[in-house]
Amino acid sequence: MSKRGAATSNGLTKLLAALDDIVDQHMETMISIGDPISRYYRQYQQQQRIGIHGLLLETFQQLFSEEHEYAAFQEALAIEAFKWGERWAQAEIPKEVLLEVLYHLRLHVFQAVRETLADAEQKEELLSRLHEILNLRYHHTMRGYLTYKDQQISHLHQQKIGIIGQMAAGMAHEIRNPLTAINGFLQLMQTSVHQEKESTRMDAEQFSQYIQICQHEVQTLEQLVTSFLILARKNESVEMQNRRVELRSLLERVHELARHYVVEKDVQLSFHYDSEEYQVWAIPSYVEQIGLNLIKNAVDAVDSNGEVRVSLQMGPAGNHVLVRVEDNGCGIPEKRIKHLFEPFYTTKEKGTGMGLSVCKQLVEEMGGQIFVQSTVGEGTQIDIHFRTKL
Repeated sequence: MSKRGAATSNGLTKLLAALDDIVDQHMETMISIGDPISRYYRQYQQQQRIGIHGLLLETFQQLFSEEHEYAAFQEALAIEAFKWGERWAQAEIPKEVLLEVLYHLRLHVFQAVRETLADAEQKEELLSRLHEILNLRYHHTMRGYLTYKDQQISHLHQQKIGIIGQMAAGMAHEIRNPLTAINGFLQLMQTSVHQEKESTRMDAEQFSQYIQICQHEVQTLEQLVTSFLILARKNESVEMQNRRVELRSLLERVHELARHYVVEKDVQLSFHYDSEEYQVWAIPSYVEQIGLNLIKNAVDAVDSNGEVRVSLQMGPAGNHVLVRVEDNGCGIPEKRIKHLFEPFYTTKEKGTGMGLSVCKQLVEEMGGQIFVQSTVGEGTQIDIHFRTKL
């Protein structure tokens, strides 16, 4: 073996012997830094140890490789580091963690090479190559990380633009309908007022009917704007209103208010309870709005002589109360169910698509959950879980 070959073999042997100590030192440093870095390292300690060990093993071997082999390694390293950066970004690992990992790893490796190798000429040559390797890894890792993040931001931006466009179009459509009705009836009333002949003037009863229609359309606009504001608002003030209430009495109030929904259509509406009291965390006005909305949807879905059933029971674990609204109506195709809670998505000819979106928002603001099951031709079941404990 030549003198250079012996030195190479000896140097690599020394670095490989120190490899476990370098990994241990790196792990200890990262865990001691503080959150979020230390939390990440504690959570993925074994994976990090294996990954760092493999990375350093390859690096040390390439410090002593021939020029042609080293050149091929550099090309492969650029691709590998880029993908590594993408994986970190996909795993939602904070950029601060990645920067700290690369920085401290660099310190520990340079320190190990300086302390392990005695030959000054060899040490200078290896430190120069090590500098190239770590710089290349750092540069392409950050490129991969930032490229993925940019793509993610761009994708989210396009999604937001699409959602805003959809909501704007839906809002404009729903506002235009009642405005058109109001404008038409106002024109009719104005024409009536300016008629010269008493015989052709609109009678008071018809005039009053037009006013009532306009008032109803204004109320529709008010409800639409209120629903839109519910979907747009933040939840900071909701926790202040959430309180312990008795759910059965609230649903009995909903039952009274919902009676007129079923009269015109001749639908059977029934309420069923399996206990006398259900103490939950809720906001009474929210519960009434949710209940009335779901019952109205159910009534719209059934034919004459159909059935809408509301039941109330304690959850198996006692940590929630289940309110179930079910009907034997037309049902909803499976491909549509996943879109039901999207604003302005509706399966009804005259629906606004705001009702279920608002219900979901209100339920979640109270800390509850809402679920939908439906079978075409058999009916739909909507379950709401209200918390019994904070």
